[in-house]
Amino acid sequence: MNDCKISIITVCFNCEELIDRTIKSVVEQSYTNIQYIIIDGLSSDRTLEIVKKYEKYIEILVSEKDDGIYDAMNKGLKYATGDLVYFLNAGDYLYNSDVLKNIAERFCADPDNDIFYGDYIYYDVVDEQRCSSYRTGIQDLIRRGYCHQTTFAKRSTFTKYGGFNTNYKIYADFDWLLRVLIGSGQSMKYIGIPVVYYLKGGESENQIITNYLERIKVIWGNMGIHGLLLLGICFPSIIWRYLIKQMSGSKKLAEIDGIEAKN
Repeated sequence: MNDCKISIITVCFNCEELIDRTIKSVVEQSYTNIQYIIIDGLSSDRTLEIVKKYEKYIEILVSEKDDGIYDAMNKGLKYATGDLVYFLNAGDYLYNSDVLKNIAERFCADPDNDIFYGDYIYYDVVDEQRCSSYRTGIQDLIRRGYCHQTTFAKRSTFTKYGGFNTNYKIYADFDWLLRVLIGSGQSMKYIGIPVVYYLKGGESENQIITNYLERIKVIWGNMGIHGLLLLGICFPSIIWRYLIKQMSGSKKLAEIDGIEAKN
């Protein structure tokens, strides 16, 4: 079982109040065949000072300016040498000290699968918690999205199909999963155990609409009208405005920034 090496990538920027718990959840794992990579966006607070307390556990530490979270995640991928790759954001932390051991056991028992995913417990600033789980299935994936902090993927899958599309600012991870599962026919296995405590960020109404529009763009780019029809129950006016704009244009992907979002 210990033959399975897991590369864990944490990207961070000015998160001095969050990073310590994230790192501790990694270094306290009972499973030891780990490569830990931290990509910092040139933090100006105490983030790096805290990170450096754990230097002996960190194989790669990079601190430089990046072009956003997915650019930083792609940087981390370049350094990964593990059989499996996992992204653990600053503020998120592993469910318990045996998570990686359990993942390695599942991988060794079923090495033909390319992606493994479990459940998450999300919490917010008042520490309200809720467990969420998924099942594999395109309909559920399209309607609910997914949490990349629950997902372990073979490094060879990233090598073969590429990293994250940095043209997307919110849903590049969702785009990557759709691209791999639908476009390339890779397999995904649900392992049925909690993996992570996920810090849920707050969104204003405008952010929700903007983010949803990007999600629509991702679905259209990977699945076309079929994907939008699966999504159709939510924000139908936005979807149909997007669809009409797409059908009337010559480009595969519509420019959605100018769409007026009204319910």
